[in-house]
Amino acid sequence: MQQKITPGTILKQTIHGPVPAEYFAYVPRQGQRHDRVFVTVHGISRNAEQHLAGFAAQAERYGAVMLAPLFPEGTQPSYQRLGVSASEARADEALDLMLEHAAAWLEITPTPLHIFGFSGGGQFTHRYAMLHPERVARMVLAAPGWYTFPDPEKRYPLGLRSGPRWRRLTFSPAKFLKLATLVLVGGEDDVRDDDLNKSRRIDACQGLNRAERGERWVGAMRALARAFHIPAEFRFESVPNANHAFESYLSHPPFAEDVFQFLFGKLS
Repeated sequence: MQQKITPGTILKQTIHGPVPAEYFAYVPRQGQRHDRVFVTVHGISRNAEQHLAGFAAQAERYGAVMLAPLFPEGTQPSYQRLGVSASEARADEALDLMLEHAAAWLEITPTPLHIFGFSGGGQFTHRYAMLHPERVARMVLAAPGWYTFPDPEKRYPLGLRSGPRWRRLTFSPAKFLKLATLVLVGGEDDVRDDDLNKSRRIDACQGLNRAERGERWVGAMRALARAFHIPAEFRFESVPNANHAFESYLSHPPFAEDVFQFLFGKLS
């Protein structure tokens, strides 16, 4: 029996199966407009409910149903990389299962996705989009710690080449380079904190902090798009006064509106 839908309330759903999946949903009080669905992916704090609460005002204004997957640390500790290897439980497949469940429960069409990811969620989001570009419409990445670069010589998750842990990966640059992408990094989010991957290899090729890494990734995606003669849209912007805390991004009033406006366009 499906849970009753209560507009204006954050609801939790658990999908039972070989790999249990959980997600939160929010249905706007005034109803949905034009089948708009906003998907937001948490960082390692796994604050999925806080994401929905933080974007609730925009969901009401835009008439957007919101979905927030929860990737538990116990079962999906490496969700940022979509999992540890292709042979294990995959976070991308878990998201697809959640979307299928939400589509039936809420009678919505969530794909192609209008998706936002914060920190570790930004890592998950761009990797999901690069591997499944046909399932994504537009994405916003806020402060990912590091990236998968469009480099066919480096093994995934650093680049696009298959390796012992990730065999038979298939990436299509001609498709994922067409995805409109906005990268946001806080103006004060340039600290090499404990949560940042500080491996020498990543420092050397991506930069020393989240701002440098975001700018380099956007630059690499733009350069490859030019090589493929694709009119791509990759943007990098700074969020004033924000450090590496989701709350600090929300405390900058234009932030949530900028995310929704990029994903859905200006309200008429």
